[in-house]
Amino acid sequence: MELFGSSQDSRVLISFGANYGWLVLEGQTWRFFTSTFLHIGIGHLITNAIGLIILGLEMERLYGPDRYIIIYILAGLFGSFLSFAVRGPNVLSAGASGAIFGIIGMNLIFFLLNRHILGEFGHHRIILTSIIIVYYLYSGFRTPGIDNFAHLGGLFAGFILGYGLSPRYEIDSAYTFSRHIVDKTSLLKRWWVPVLAVIVLAASIPMAIVFWKSLLGGF
Repeated sequence: MELFGSSQDSRVLISFGANYGWLVLEGQTWRFFTSTFLHIGIGHLITNAIGLIILGLEMERLYGPDRYIIIYILAGLFGSFLSFAVRGPNVLSAGASGAIFGIIGMNLIFFLLNRHILGEFGHHRIILTSIIIVYYLYSGFRTPGIDNFAHLGGLFAGFILGYGLSPRYEIDSAYTFSRHIVDKTSLLKRWWVPVLAVIVLAASIPMAIVFWKSLLGGF
């Protein structure tokens, strides 16, 4: 993007697949996906990369690579969609922030579900994650140019999907001489969770497009 002009140039962003409301209204809904892999400036890229490393590595280990990547992608899609649904043609955004907020959401629900097992550590993590959410959402609404609706969409999707796909640990002593903790869930057992999310998203996108077109006088 920098070689083609600048990653902060609106025309370059649009040509590379940013979430641009006017073109989404014309049917380019694939921008909900491509925009999550673009960034506006090197600083934006570095900030998201740091957040992804700090939060993503832990969640990938806890949920497993398959559940983690599904939640990451779907959270990014829901973040892009909510931004368009609320702002319509005024949307021009890019970045992985919605997906990263999805990771924050799955982080919060994991420690909420396992707070009794994890004890004091789990409670501390719930408080810390909640503070992070409030701080960044508050900063996002006060800072011009921040797509906080993408953050909210990703956070909500990550929380819901994280609940559906979160590991459920139980003590298993069957056929063994010692008890051990096992995860009683898997993506194969919970396949319907991402499928349902895709159905909801697929049904919501055309509804949002029809709404904005009617609001704009049949654009």
